[in-house]
Amino acid sequence: MKALKSIITIFLLVLFAHFSMAQEQDTTSPKKPKHKPVINPWFSSSLIDAQTSFTPKKGDLEFVIHHRFTSVENGISDLFGFYGASNIRLGLNYGITDKLMIGFGTERDKKMQEFLVKYQILQQSRDKIIPISLTFYGNTCINARETDYWGNDYTFTNRLSYFSQIIVSRKWNSKFSTLLGFGYAHINKVDSYRIVTEDSISETISYYPKYYNDAIGLSIGGRFKINSTFSLIAQFEQPFALGHSGHGPHNHGVVPEKVEAKPNVALGFDITTVTHSFQLFASSYRAIIPQNNLIMNNFDFTDKNGIMLGFNIIVKF
Repeated sequence: MKALKSIITIFLLVLFAHFSMAQEQDTTSPKKPKHKPVINPWFSSSLIDAQTSFTPKKGDLEFVIHHRFTSVENGISDLFGFYGASNIRLGLNYGITDKLMIGFGTERDKKMQEFLVKYQILQQSRDKIIPISLTFYGNTCINARETDYWGNDYTFTNRLSYFSQIIVSRKWNSKFSTLLGFGYAHINKVDSYRIVTEDSISETISYYPKYYNDAIGLSIGGRFKINSTFSLIAQFEQPFALGHSGHGPHNHGVVPEKVEAKPNVALGFDITTVTHSFQLFASSYRAIIPQNNLIMNNFDFTDKNGIMLGFNIIVKF
């Protein structure tokens, strides 16, 4: 039911945006915007692992490459994760209007196929009448792993997961911008514990969810421009699992306790040109799909095993 509500919300938002666009096109004498939006509070749609208030202009494209290396725990022996198995996401975002973006992305880990939408509800204005930007972001993902992975009771809905977020953003001055995100994540079917119990007559195999299916997240991020091309960037996200702990009786003890996701801390820098952005950073997330991070992130940023180097490359067309 919650997943259905997320889909309906995204559908109504897109419908509203198309209606608004049609109304603008029907106007015979278009007027200049009453409150002009601030200039470039964010260069691109991504700030490390967070979504910003940015959307491409109408008809523009944004191509995004996300790359996460293995953890730095092995040090120089694998060049701080560069020689290990990496996770990659390729994404393409398109501006339907100056405020509405749709996109698609595919991630290597878990073979996630992501369909997304972002809409700027409010834009911070230069005259300070509108003090913040308010943006909605949502996605629906399909996990494309082999059918055998899902077990004997497989249905297509097992593959689906959802994420929605409200992003509050503000450009404080020509150098400093911040964002605050409130997100909700749902995964229809999460990984399970496999418990085998035996007695003198038979063997019983039971499966218990390893993670919660739902979580909310609070995300903060910022960018500080050193000069016209170089910026410092940072992000923190704290997940909160929804639901009760997985304790309960079974044949030989208790149901294994569900795992709660750990927070993400990320710090790095951003180099930009007119059409390109290169973000290099250290982060405690390996996944690039937001619902997987909010529900299943096991990496602890206080341990070397939980720190991964990564980069994003964003190209505007």
